[in-house]
Amino acid sequence: MKAIFNRLDKSLKGEVLTDEYSLGMYATDASIYQIKPFAVVLPKDAEDVKNAISVAQKNKISILPRGAGTSLAGQTVGKSMILDFSKYMNDLLEINVTEKWARVQPGMVRDNLNAELKPYGLHFAPDPATGSRANVGGMVGNNSSGTKSILYGKTVDHILEAKVILADGTSLGLKNCSSEEYRKRASQNDREGEIYAVFKKLVDTHVKEIKKRFPKVMRRVGGYNLDEFVHTDQWNLSKLICGSEGTLATTLELKLNLVDLPKYKSVCVAHFAEILEAISAVESILPFSPSAIEILDKTVIGLSRENLTTKNHCHFLEGNPEAILIVEFYGDTMDEVMDRPLQMIAELKASGLGYAYPIFPEGEAYEDVWVIRKKGLGLMLGLKGNKKPLAFIEDAGIPSQHLPEYIDQVLKICEKNGAQATMYAHASVGVIHVRPILDLRLEEDIQRLKAITEDTFELVMKYKGSWSGEHGDGLVRSAYNKRFFGETLYKVFLDIKKLFDPDNLMNPGKIVEAQTIEHNLRYGTAYQDQAVRTEYQYRVEGGFGASVHMCTGVGECRKIIGGTMCPSFKATRDEEHSTRGRANALRLAMSNQFGEKGLTSQRLHEVMDLCLSCKACKSECPSNVDMAKMKSDSLQMYYDEHGITLRDKLIRDSARAAANIAGWKANMINPLQKTKLFRSILERAVKFDKRRKLPGFAKRPFYKWFAMHAHKTNVGDKKVVLFADTYLNYHEPQVGISALQLLNSCGYEVILANVGCCQRPKISHGFLRDAKREGVRTTQGLKKFLDKGLKVVVCEPSCASALNDDLPDMIADTEMAEQLKNGVMMIDVFLSNELEKGHLDVRLEPISKALAIHGHCHQKALYGTNAMKTLVKDSTRKIQEIPSGCCGMAGSFGYEKEHYALSQKIGNEILFPAIKKLHKDHEIVACGFSCRHQIAHFTEARPKHFVEAVRAVKIN
Repeated sequence: MKAIFNRLDKSLKGEVLTDEYSLGMYATDASIYQIKPFAVVLPKDAEDVKNAISVAQKNKISILPRGAGTSLAGQTVGKSMILDFSKYMNDLLEINVTEKWARVQPGMVRDNLNAELKPYGLHFAPDPATGSRANVGGMVGNNSSGTKSILYGKTVDHILEAKVILADGTSLGLKNCSSEEYRKRASQNDREGEIYAVFKKLVDTHVKEIKKRFPKVMRRVGGYNLDEFVHTDQWNLSKLICGSEGTLATTLELKLNLVDLPKYKSVCVAHFAEILEAISAVESILPFSPSAIEILDKTVIGLSRENLTTKNHCHFLEGNPEAILIVEFYGDTMDEVMDRPLQMIAELKASGLGYAYPIFPEGEAYEDVWVIRKKGLGLMLGLKGNKKPLAFIEDAGIPSQHLPEYIDQVLKICEKNGAQATMYAHASVGVIHVRPILDLRLEEDIQRLKAITEDTFELVMKYKGSWSGEHGDGLVRSAYNKRFFGETLYKVFLDIKKLFDPDNLMNPGKIVEAQTIEHNLRYGTAYQDQAVRTEYQYRVEGGFGASVHMCTGVGECRKIIGGTMCPSFKATRDEEHSTRGRANALRLAMSNQFGEKGLTSQRLHEVMDLCLSCKACKSECPSNVDMAKMKSDSLQMYYDEHGITLRDKLIRDSARAAANIAGWKANMINPLQKTKLFRSILERAVKFDKRRKLPGFAKRPFYKWFAMHAHKTNVGDKKVVLFADTYLNYHEPQVGISALQLLNSCGYEVILANVGCCQRPKISHGFLRDAKREGVRTTQGLKKFLDKGLKVVVCEPSCASALNDDLPDMIADTEMAEQLKNGVMMIDVFLSNELEKGHLDVRLEPISKALAIHGHCHQKALYGTNAMKTLVKDSTRKIQEIPSGCCGMAGSFGYEKEHYALSQKIGNEILFPAIKKLHKDHEIVACGFSCRHQIAHFTEARPKHFVEAVRAVKIN
């Protein structure tokens, strides 16, 4: 088999992946299943797709088209050749603003498409929660919908045309046909004619059965979309491809209907003391024409209040509701979108439903509400422990009048089977995702999975609902299609499958001829993790294994627009460089599915290599997967097995070297390391790229300057401790001087904590035992200040994160760990807190006419950049934040020869172009030492730390 794919690789412009690690990373999606594919092909164009399919057809290898792999039903896993369109075939090909349509390749991400359409006042309306990474081709394959389906319907309502290729190589252009045009196509003496003719005969013969058996709810995506052809004489076979889950053809291009963006929006959050009360309220809300009604239960609400990212968006929650309904309104005027919710609230109050109903027009608070909704799925799946809320009965679409009774009975089914459940999603259209909480490593929970599914299926049939409401059939529901649609229509499905795909090569085992629910589980009774020795405690996660298992496959790390996670994926579009890819690799290695070397293998080292330890996943991932920690532990394991290089030693000992060189030696070393000869030798010896100039050393360390000068001005009514990190101490003492002056001018006497390195270089580079040993000395040096109740402020974000995020999870002293978490903070956060408490009699203003802020990754992930903006918000100067993601330097990463180009590419995504467009009046603020050097290296800018860019002004 490998020989076949090796020959294919040579014939393609794209890539062919056949190694065990790549196949393992494509063996799962966001479902409960795992099946290793034969190979993964990343085609660059339609010709590549045709060549790949030709090879598959000749060798009878099945084919599985795939986008972001976010399927919750298992559509995108199989023992097949996977065609991943997301890396290369992701272009917007054409927009017609007048006729309101767009032509796209299947790998185009839904949110990226809408970002390009926004200037025209248009959008592609279906809006699944995974829209930040969902490929349009996958949305078509799954017939996706989303929160606004009550207004916009499903993807099938917006597909106009499709160019597809069948498994036998036949290309088809599918579009709307009049009766006459359809008849002409059906009369052709070729494969296209055969398909058109036989399909029409199948539908015409079974019109009554189709009308009878297809559910009458709007949210129905099970089986093949035969009901699209019984109420019209305008037939469009692209609507049959929609929802076919890749079982009929491979899509090459799509023409999509676009709709106008709403002019005005508002959202009301109705709070309820009981879950069934919330569901009962839906019928009272529908007459007020909302664009969405979304339900979140107490589990999702509670997790939202704990999650690092979402807790900052939870201000709209009042009390402790058992459930909330997020009710959105669209309209042509602001009065309209504010009046309708007020009328709705009056109705709810009159009916005694709910206890709080805050309303927010479009704006920051409005967006906060939707952040909580969109993160809901990942938050649920990230529950700690082996038991997880699983997707298997969650997709039923129930007529709204029966919804309260249905949910009540489903919860009783779960209770009868000894399973708790959580729920969220589309109350407006009767699709409430109920997730029983199970551990499929246990045989008794597998039996619960089957029993709960069986009872719930019977309930859906009783209420004449849809078994597949939006997530599709896949591996989890396809086995029920014969019972759901009946023998007659199931035979029609089989005939359609054979008509398009006579050799059963297109994603077999989905929709028809499927396995039963309990096979090919990602976690089954045979699953077993090996014991792993780690240096981190993983106190919050519950251990290294539990930390790995927090990744559920929802794939938010694959988003391209917004946020910082995951910079190497954004630059490469490679699955293995996403947080999900790395977590899957760790899981498979940890469970010995990659052989005996497991977590110490060279290939796993390669997978982890491009993790920049940015910590964005710790906050942006809905499950809070902390890949930076796991990377460091895996590096320590790798060193223990393979040893370390000279470069590793230099990075490990960089803080000590800085302390030894700063001072009189800097006069010799600084000029030397700038020379081309020195940089060339360094590149040959340790592979630091010669295009980089290493940071210079201070001629006088900050702690010495402090001892000589601070006593002259360092007086104040209040005291604060300034941590002397390696960077301000031995490289850029001007940052320390500015910090001292700023704190003094705010009324603080500054105590210098020159107690050693925070251990950031060792932590990020995997020398965790050394970091733990030396870190204990540093933390003991801070303890004398923390015991007095003093706050320790830090200028360097990566040092702050080492002291109050990393070291607390390494050291054995839990009391000290809590002191570090609570007592160490970024200097801007400290001052912002003091301002809020009324402890400052000054305000801060930029020294320059305007500030442009670039946030360090750790700063954005753990602390945010709002403190800086809050401190200068009353200034008349212009303040803006560059939506820059990661700068690409990441400590030593950008200096390493093999990473130089990627480091540049990451910065070029947003940051460097944004800086080059700024007016010369802008002072660029970058609190990260690495960020400042990266910006200076690739642009003409000379950024400053925040403390250098502002001054305190007395409030009159």
